[in-house]
Amino acid sequence: MYEYTRAVYYYETDQMGVVHHSNYARWLEEARTFFFNDADLAYVETEKLGVMCPITEISLKFVYPARYGDDFTVRLNLTKYTGVRFYVKYTVVNQNGEVLLEGESVHAFIGQDYKPVSLARMIPHRHELMKKLMSPADDEG
Repeated sequence: MYEYTRAVYYYETDQMGVVHHSNYARWLEEARTFFFNDADLAYVETEKLGVMCPITEISLKFVYPARYGDDFTVRLNLTKYTGVRFYVKYTVVNQNGEVLLEGESVHAFIGQDYKPVSLARMIPHRHELMKKLMSPADDEG
């Protein structure tokens, strides 16, 4: 499990004084970016090699509101990797451990023509790094 923590910023709140729902997807992206950077799989480097990995699906379940002044932690797990797609599960908690959000995103590796590609064929060393992020029982790539 990877964890990313930061404070809620004032500009992320709405008129009700809680974090606007649109910010949660941004938080998940921030956490994913740091996760892949820390794993030597930075998106920017993958894109320089001709492969992009957009979100193809996302689901978010809002459980409890975050407010200005809170800290939050995104806990993420890479749950599945097929060589063409990867799946990430998230739990966002506040500083008191209260669950704010549960979610999942699915990503596809695509070439510059926007068609799916095999990371193993396009960038074999990055494919090997992705496989190492999975537990042996979950490795499908």
